[in-house]
Amino acid sequence: MKADRHVKIVLPCCNEGEWLRLTVDSILEHTDYPSFEIFILANGDRKTDFSFLRKAAYRKRVRFKRVAEPLGVGNSINRAVWPGDAAYYVFLDAHCLIPDHDWLQKTVRCLEEHPRASMVQPEVLGFVYRKKIEPGGALEPSLVEEKDFAYSIRWAWPYRDLSEISEVQAHRKSNVAYQAMAGGGMAVFARAAIFQRLGGYDPEVAGWYPETMDYCVRAWMLGYPMLVEPRVRILHRLKSEGYGYEKSYLDVVHGILRTAYKYLSPRRQDLAETLFRKHGLELEVKQAKDRIGRGRWLEERAVHQRDRVHDDDWLFSKFQVYEERSGW
Repeated sequence: MKADRHVKIVLPCCNEGEWLRLTVDSILEHTDYPSFEIFILANGDRKTDFSFLRKAAYRKRVRFKRVAEPLGVGNSINRAVWPGDAAYYVFLDAHCLIPDHDWLQKTVRCLEEHPRASMVQPEVLGFVYRKKIEPGGALEPSLVEEKDFAYSIRWAWPYRDLSEISEVQAHRKSNVAYQAMAGGGMAVFARAAIFQRLGGYDPEVAGWYPETMDYCVRAWMLGYPMLVEPRVRILHRLKSEGYGYEKSYLDVVHGILRTAYKYLSPRRQDLAETLFRKHGLELEVKQAKDRIGRGRWLEERAVHQRDRVHDDDWLFSKFQVYEERSGW
């Protein structure tokens, strides 16, 4: 029987290779919390060797499921959780390292102090590791090159470049938990009941796109704040060999336009389309709108309009998303 404060740590995995094993080892070696499990959801993975999971050291804490198709991070997480499975969730990219033994205690304490938080992001420290990890090989700590911090993300309308759709907040604003627009997705903490109540991540969007932004926009407008907890640190590897999931602008456009159609005013829906068209993505906008039209966005919008406590004017004002500021 699971404890009342049981934590489920979900690792979506698509072609992570040896970094999955290193992430699992780092969690197991640096977690003093008494009741937790690790759930790996491999999806579309053709490169990772999962045989290490058969060893006795992993059997007590680690569970594994594999599906053939690539689901994307959001749908992988949705597939890995269900009502009643835990009290708290941790969603980690499968190329992270845990530096402190009390990280999970601090995480649970923050979620208990802020019971309506939609999600909490820790202080994420990006790092580069240039040496190839051989099968079964160890990480050499001296080769971990620490880079930049990331505390949260914010929409950057209008974006000058398609790589800047979300603006990373790289400086902490407080030494205690504070509010921000959205989590970046590398490391996410959430109360299981809140994540389930808010419907999880958008199930209609797959591939590489900012699933946390859609979730946090929805949550903020329903009255559930997103928080940054700077007293918890996670190390997140900055990949040099590309993404696990295929990077497709169509997935990005589809995800952001679905967010706009579900939650934003008609003016901002038009603006969201225009911003992509100005970057030459006319075809992607058309294809994304076709996808959206086949989905349930109208039903979702009606429910959201009925239940929301804030509108998008309030949200954009709170986080200073000034879409007209550059005279586009």
